[in-house]
Formats: sequence, C-alpha cells, structure tokens
Amino acid sequence: MASDNLSKVRTSWSFPKVDEAKIQQMISGTAYHIWERKGKPSGKDWENWLQAEKQIRVKYK
Repeated sequence: MASDNLSKVRTSWSFPKVDEAKIQQMISGTAYHIWERKGKPSGKDWENWLQAEKQIRVKYK
C-alpha cells in the first residue's frame, strides 16, 4: 500500500511539457530583455539570443 502512495507522489511532481514554439517565444522575449538591460547595444543580437536560450533551456529541460 505504501508503494501505491509513493507512485502517486512521483507522478504529481512531474512538470508539464512546453512545446518548442512556446520555448522559442520565451527565448525571444528573454533575449529582448537582456538587450534592454545591456543598454540596447547594436551587433549583440546573437550573443543575447544564446544567453537567453541557455537560461530558458536550463529551466525547461
């Protein structure tokens, strides 16, 4: 009986999957905020995107 309860606890701790389109949207928004925080410099788009992607992908592995 204890194992039945443990099984229920494990499944209730799972996190919902986030689809790739939503992840891309979150990366885009995060990259924009990074760009703003850095003072809106030009020529750093790729760097900001990669930083944002790293933050989001770690969060939603």
